[in-house]
Amino acid sequence: MTSAPFSSELPSGATPPALVDHLSHWVVEIRNHGSTGTGIVWGKSGIVVTNAHCISEGEEPQIVTQLGRRWGRLLAVAGDQDLAAISVPGLAGPSLKIRDANALKTGELLFAFGHPLGVRDALSMGVLHTVVRHRSGEPKFVVADVRLAPGNSGGPLVDAEGRLVGINNMVVNGLGVAIPATTVARFVDRVRTARAA
Repeated sequence: MTSAPFSSELPSGATPPALVDHLSHWVVEIRNHGSTGTGIVWGKSGIVVTNAHCISEGEEPQIVTQLGRRWGRLLAVAGDQDLAAISVPGLAGPSLKIRDANALKTGELLFAFGHPLGVRDALSMGVLHTVVRHRSGEPKFVVADVRLAPGNSGGPLVDAEGRLVGINNMVVNGLGVAIPATTVARFVDRVRTARAA
């Protein structure tokens, strides 16, 4: 069973400004080779998770938080899932909760948070379009009609209670596509196990 570092959430019916404040404590900007993206501080693990396409191999990405800038080190990449893990020693975020894509309902309100086109801490809102599944039935992508732009990649897609639904990955036919949070959690577990070995 996948262990997840997320355990707290916003109260039901929280306002979008409260959601932005909530997210700003565990979402960072990633600057790498002239481009920008978004990353998620994975609890107290010292790991930032983002899309692999936000990282240039051989470079140390700059991690921009509310408190300043740090340099990270690339730990692992899962190219087939477009995920990357960055080590940022001493960087820790609050414990937050993961939302299983299997529990999502079409039409549910979802929010994307990140730094599109260099604009920091931008929130966009939409509804769940569908959950695309592997042949096994396991969730492959979460698709929502949220507005995404370059710079949103690697940032969180959350529900109205601030629970992580997925990591924003790309735009297809005008719809935002995210990697399910449970897939991301399994990736981080593999990275942490390899680091501890």
